[in-house]
Amino acid sequence: MSIATTPVAQDQAPFRIGLGEVTGAVADLGVMVPLATALILVNGLDAGAVLVCAGLLVVATGLVFRVPFPVQPLKALTVVAVAQQLSPGVIHAAGLEIAAVLLLLSIRHVADVVARVFTKPVVRALQLGVGVLLVVTSIKLVLNPPEIFSGTPAAPWPWILMIVAFVGMVVAARTRHYWVALGVLALGAAATATSASPHVGGPSFSLPDLQIPAAGAFASAFFLLVVPQLPLTFGNAVVAVNDLAHEYLGAAAARVSPSRVCLSAGIGNTVSGLLGGMPMCHGAGGLTAHIRLGARSAGMNMLLGASLLLLGLFFTAQVVVILGMLPVWGLAAFLAYAGLRHAWLVSDLRGVDLVLAVVAGALGAWFANLAITAGLALLVVHGRRVISPRAGNLEA
Repeated sequence: MSIATTPVAQDQAPFRIGLGEVTGAVADLGVMVPLATALILVNGLDAGAVLVCAGLLVVATGLVFRVPFPVQPLKALTVVAVAQQLSPGVIHAAGLEIAAVLLLLSIRHVADVVARVFTKPVVRALQLGVGVLLVVTSIKLVLNPPEIFSGTPAAPWPWILMIVAFVGMVVAARTRHYWVALGVLALGAAATATSASPHVGGPSFSLPDLQIPAAGAFASAFFLLVVPQLPLTFGNAVVAVNDLAHEYLGAAAARVSPSRVCLSAGIGNTVSGLLGGMPMCHGAGGLTAHIRLGARSAGMNMLLGASLLLLGLFFTAQVVVILGMLPVWGLAAFLAYAGLRHAWLVSDLRGVDLVLAVVAGALGAWFANLAITAGLALLVVHGRRVISPRAGNLEA
């Protein structure tokens, strides 16, 4: 078995909380924080609703699957929504439509059957594309930090600090001394808070309100947001995350299946769409980030979910300021490390399958559209099976 897919050690206690769970919990914030913040600042989503809905799904996912399991914003959807400055109603309608599709796929294990179309070369192509995009995102974070990260030092210090933090990630992951990664992030947050002197203010309790999108929002949402997102969601956030959960966690991931992942994301997006949160998924890149930075139990979900709920319920007005205290170079280092480890999963393929996965993944990353990766990989893999049944049998 390749080093890329060797199962990690799994703790016996499904809800243990240790240093690994702490570092694993923050490992994927480099994706969640910028995307969630963009939806809040540009599109006008309510900060409290975004974090409460995310926190609920993170906690529920941990309770259901009993392993560290990721929750992320829907990336393709978010990028389009932010670029076109779509209204909250259209975004919530898109979340409800995606939820409906996922719930339909979860009925009578339909998703498990559809998932068989996504063979290992297809999944590895998607994982390579996601890994490359995570690395690209980390570079963009340092090159052009979002305004939320107000305490970022002047160049070239972000690059220097990112490299130092990246080395810390490698040391932490290889030695299981996860306090190294946590210490780097904590020191960075302290330095950012000191230099920026943010005003946080006191807590105040608030609950998200019920949101019913207007009828006209559903048509716009379907064509602008749902159609580009669905291939990526099923390929990367259903099939690939199921594949990785079993490869990383072995028997501990027995509760994870494509249909159950669809059901989880479907229910989560239904609640989020009705309460004003953001559309979410269980991205495979997030799972690699959590696992490779130390998470070994669903205690990670309890810790991260409780933190998001605390912020969303009691610090709605201060959310953007609090998140901005995280060092952008530290989040970039987490992203870069997780991205490289995720992309390296392709190394267990050989021959034509390896070439296919690399080409398809690279093209999807180049065009920043993993639907291209999924479509090309599916076309070539199943085209080979039609042309040469023997090749298909060998691949299977």
